[in-house]
Amino acid sequence: METNRVRLRFLPHSHVYGIVLPITLIQKLQLRPRQKVTITLGKKEAVATVLIDKRNHDGNIVKITSLLQNELSIPHGGLINLKREGENLRLGPAIGIVTTGVRRDPRNPIGPRTSFLQKLLQAQEGKGVFYYIFSPDDVDWDKNEVIAWFLRKGKNGTYVWRRMTTAIPDVIYDRIPSRSAEKHEAVRDFKYKLANYPNTPMFNHGFLNKWGVHQLLYPNPEVNEHIPETYTSPSLQTVRNLIRKYPIVYLKPKNGSLGYGIVKVVRAGAGYDASYHNGSGNVKRHFTKLSSLYQHVFRSRRVGSYLAQQGISLMTFHGRPFDFRVHLHKNLQNEWVVSCTAAKVAGSGSVTTHVRTGGTVIPGDELLQQLFGRQKALMTERISDASIRLASAIELAKGIDLGELGLDMGIDTHGHVWMFEANSKPGRSIFKHARLKEADYESRKLLVDYSCYLANF
Repeated sequence: METNRVRLRFLPHSHVYGIVLPITLIQKLQLRPRQKVTITLGKKEAVATVLIDKRNHDGNIVKITSLLQNELSIPHGGLINLKREGENLRLGPAIGIVTTGVRRDPRNPIGPRTSFLQKLLQAQEGKGVFYYIFSPDDVDWDKNEVIAWFLRKGKNGTYVWRRMTTAIPDVIYDRIPSRSAEKHEAVRDFKYKLANYPNTPMFNHGFLNKWGVHQLLYPNPEVNEHIPETYTSPSLQTVRNLIRKYPIVYLKPKNGSLGYGIVKVVRAGAGYDASYHNGSGNVKRHFTKLSSLYQHVFRSRRVGSYLAQQGISLMTFHGRPFDFRVHLHKNLQNEWVVSCTAAKVAGSGSVTTHVRTGGTVIPGDELLQQLFGRQKALMTERISDASIRLASAIELAKGIDLGELGLDMGIDTHGHVWMFEANSKPGRSIFKHARLKEADYESRKLLVDYSCYLANF
């Protein structure tokens, strides 16, 4: 049955478990006055009596008695969705973001990541959802409850954080912030229990591993044209074979992020150049023998934690290589869409295009317009099409629900599109660019839309 957008209000001082509806809504939901019906919010349920609102015969005001509100742990009123599903009436959806580092401080409830998560929650505006943040420690599995942080608008229009008990959500968005946090006992215990908990989908579960993604995609004939040749735990002979085939080879940590630990190897005359970032700046060293370069790189790095990858001769903008961060989301129809394409132009002497090593961010369509002019639409379509096919292939091969992905894509000097990396917990630094604010908001709204899809609202 279709979802109805309603305004939820509470009736204090009542002594019944009741839901008060206008007669038009009672008829639309195929209910009868005085009928007993099961009301659900997230994973909590209670039986209530359907009552007619004699003051309002039509409209979208729904009133719930305080007894029922307490039984279901309904956190607040306002715009919400109401849906009949079988014999049940569902309120919601309840969408929970699970993360770590949650505190009891109402000014800074998630520590240094508070502003990041606050922006995510602001996308609930006008969506009719219960949207909140909780940690694995905050769940009471026996009561189907969770203690969570909600972001609410105060009387003067500013946002305030409120900590309330509510139902375990219909759907969970995994924002565990790091691989080390994933290993915490509380996180592992939470995910184990959730796997055995009925009908509570979680999307973007865990992290993607560079080598794991390569193994998923390289054998796939639908997308492998976009995947550079890559080897794990590269021996000196592996690197030698690659540098014979390609003018550039990259040595990358399997689980790295932000460009940390990447080494660029280039043939230079009779020898080889190694370029990398050492924490204080960009470094370039020349070696006459590849074996000396290899020993230098792996004197303080574990070979087993590295990949060797075919280097791509990227197109340049004002003489500097660039690639793209393509931010993709699933929408309300469960389809992949591109929410943002940002170009990252490498800094002077940098191995990567990351901002922390001197790179700059430019809206993708602006760069494509300057480089390709009339061919801009064609190149945009080429990048979007490849990104959507890659995202679909990753989700299918992983066999998990993915609601967003950040893909690092590049165009080589022949105009061919490549994918270098896929991230299931993409950062949002590209959205700091003034001309990407709209894309930022669109991206955050799509997270809510996909959650509604998974929750069947």
